[in-house]
Amino acid sequence: MKKIFSFVFIVICLSGLTGCAPKSGGETTPTGYPSGETQRQQVMYNGVVYFYTANGFDNLLPDGYVLVGEVKTVDDSQEPATDWCGSRVNIGQKIYASDDASRVYLEYASGYAEFAVRGASVDVTVHEGAGTAQEKNEMSMDARSDE
Repeated sequence: MKKIFSFVFIVICLSGLTGCAPKSGGETTPTGYPSGETQRQQVMYNGVVYFYTANGFDNLLPDGYVLVGEVKTVDDSQEPATDWCGSRVNIGQKIYASDDASRVYLEYASGYAEFAVRGASVDVTVHEGAGTAQEKNEMSMDARSDE
């Protein structure tokens, strides 16, 4: 009886370990998105692909930006190839543009997110009135040198 109980116990333990084995395929990247898919939010407007600048989703819409349309299709497996198409965004998100063709804004529930043409310089503004991120970094470096 002890042998049967021991055998059943071992079988249960081994089958429990198989559930902990890593699954094959579908590996994720540091962004958390699956390998082989776009890793960054993108949208195409007026024949240009704009990339999310990682400045947050709660920005105010700058002066001069007007509603030009909305995201019509989403394909996370590749960069957008037609206007109003995006990846890692939602269908129906409103797109705002101005005469400055280097950036557009997409509307989110808490505000707006900046999207810029790849390679465009982007000003990272700190919302709490401390100036740009570079200025804030310089201030923290100055504070450290005062210690």
